[in-house]
Amino acid sequence: MDPQLAGRTVLITGSAERAGRTFAQHFARAGASVVVNHWRQSTLAAETVDLIRAAGGDAIAIESDVSNTGDARTLVQRAFGWKGDLSVLIHNASSLRPKEFEDVTEDDFDASFGVNIRGPFFLSQEAAKVMKKQGRGRIIALVGNSTTEAWPNLIPHGLSKTALVRLMEQLAVALSPTVQCNAVAPTQFYRSDDGTNDALRRYRGEPLVEDGTIRIGSRYEFRNGDADDVAETLLFLSTCSSYLTGAVIRLDGGKALF
Repeated sequence: MDPQLAGRTVLITGSAERAGRTFAQHFARAGASVVVNHWRQSTLAAETVDLIRAAGGDAIAIESDVSNTGDARTLVQRAFGWKGDLSVLIHNASSLRPKEFEDVTEDDFDASFGVNIRGPFFLSQEAAKVMKKQGRGRIIALVGNSTTEAWPNLIPHGLSKTALVRLMEQLAVALSPTVQCNAVAPTQFYRSDDGTNDALRRYRGEPLVEDGTIRIGSRYEFRNGDADDVAETLLFLSTCSSYLTGAVIRLDGGKALF
C-alpha cells in the first residue's frame, strides 16, 4: 500500500489483458482504484476486475475506443465520475500491425496514429481539466523502444510512438506546474503465448536465449525485462517528486548502449 495512491483513481487504457492487466494489478495493490479501459474485450476486462477485487482491490471496467475523440472524452468523464477523482492517466493502449513498408495501407497508418496519438492527445486534454481543478495529476505514456530503435515492419507504429514522446514533453510545459507528464520507453518486454513477440525479436535478429536474455550479435546479451519491471517504473512516476516532468525514461537493461 502506497499512501500517495490510496484512494486515488488511476485510468489505464488498454488494460484488459497482457501487460496492461499487470499494470492494473500493481496499482490496485498499491491502494489505487483502477479504471480498466478496453475496446471489445468485455470478458477479459471483467476477468481483470475480478482478479483485482479478489485480491482486495477496487476496479471497474469501461469500454471505450480511445481513437474516437468523443469516446476518449467520455471515458475520462466516467472515470472521474466513479470516485470523484482522477489522479493518474496512463496511455498504455497501442495499435500494432506488423507489415513491411511497401504493404502499409491508409487504414494501418490511421490505426496507429488514432490509438497512439489522437487518443492520448484528447484523453490528456480532458484529463487535464479535471487534474487542474484538483490541483494535481500525473499523465504517463508508454512509448516503447521507438526512440532508440528502428523496426522496418512497424514504421507507422514507430512514428506515432515517437510523436507521443513529443506530446508528453509539450504537455509537461503546457500543464506545468500542476500536472506532471512523463514517458516510459521500455524495449520489447512482453512474451505472448502465441509467439508473436518472439517472432518480432527474431525479425530484428534478437532471439531470446534459454535463460531469458536477448543476444545481440554473437557476443553481447542483455536481460529481458517483464511487465513487473515496467509497472514498478509507472508506480514511481505516479508518486515521485513533482520536479520530475517532461522526462523519457529508457527501460531496456542497457540495450541502447550496446
